[in-house]
Amino acid sequence: MPLCQEQFAALVAACRQADSFLLATHVNPDGDAVGSCLALAATLEKLGKRVVVYDQDPVPYMFRFLPGAEIFRDRLPEGETFDLLILLDCSDPARSGADLEQFTGYRRLACIDHHLTNEHFAELNLVDSQASATAELVYEVVADLDPDFDLGVAINIYTGILTDTGSFHYANAGPRAFAIAGKMVEMGVDPWQVAQHVYESEPVSRLQLLGLVLQTLRIAPDGKAACVVVTREMYARTGTSAEHTDRLVNYPRSIAGVEVAFLLREVEEKYFKLSFRSRGNVNVAALAREFGGGGHKNAAGCHLRGTSEEIIALVFRKVEQLLAPPGAATAAAAGL
Repeated sequence: MPLCQEQFAALVAACRQADSFLLATHVNPDGDAVGSCLALAATLEKLGKRVVVYDQDPVPYMFRFLPGAEIFRDRLPEGETFDLLILLDCSDPARSGADLEQFTGYRRLACIDHHLTNEHFAELNLVDSQASATAELVYEVVADLDPDFDLGVAINIYTGILTDTGSFHYANAGPRAFAIAGKMVEMGVDPWQVAQHVYESEPVSRLQLLGLVLQTLRIAPDGKAACVVVTREMYARTGTSAEHTDRLVNYPRSIAGVEVAFLLREVEEKYFKLSFRSRGNVNVAALAREFGGGGHKNAAGCHLRGTSEEIIALVFRKVEQLLAPPGAATAAAAGL
């Protein structure tokens, strides 16, 4: 059960009472975002609720196998009012995109999320930064609303946890994540089938993009930070898009000695989306927050303006300061 029983009880009660729902998540949805939305949507529909699932961006190719993926809409319904808008895996309403942020066709706002930087912006907040994935929290909600949920829901929950723990590689893959994933497997989820769709069904164009991206590899002088860059010109050359950049940041992160890795993805001229990954105790959420972003301790992001060279130099300096031994900055300032 989630850490805050009052939050949990209030959200479940609201789900039982409401008749119509708009479920939404962040732009460029990942496996946790998609799986969480679909698992909750299927459960609410089974209870006889009217449900619309929205994201301004399409479901990425590797998650289109998920049961119910076709129900996602990329346009908000006009002239409709919903009893409850639930933002899932979304630490800030702005992350859902400008259209949804301006949408007023709902009576109550709820949030189910596990980001460290979530400031409990909704009327109803089920937020637990200790959870490995939002799907972990959605599992609790679904299990309470419909203890006999089906295999389709289980596949979505499993995929959400699998992807947000980096196939159970990351430090957030705690006992609860393994326990829930194990229950989903007991229900019939085939780990190999899910992994094949998510990780081993790559289009050739993505490998071509990877070849170009790896040529941009940069490593900080001290060897503790590394990055790669994705440009719009690379998309044009390979016929790819932002959805094909998932997991590319793991390549610089895999280098021995690297503590912080980041991916710069060009959104427009001199404007980049940065995705940070770290090892161990390095808190990249704090780093991203300095740049107006947020996220988790070991996975975070932000947007920055400037050339790629300017941004790389800036982040390398920040990482150097972040990893400096206690008192090093003071000693350097004193000339010691």
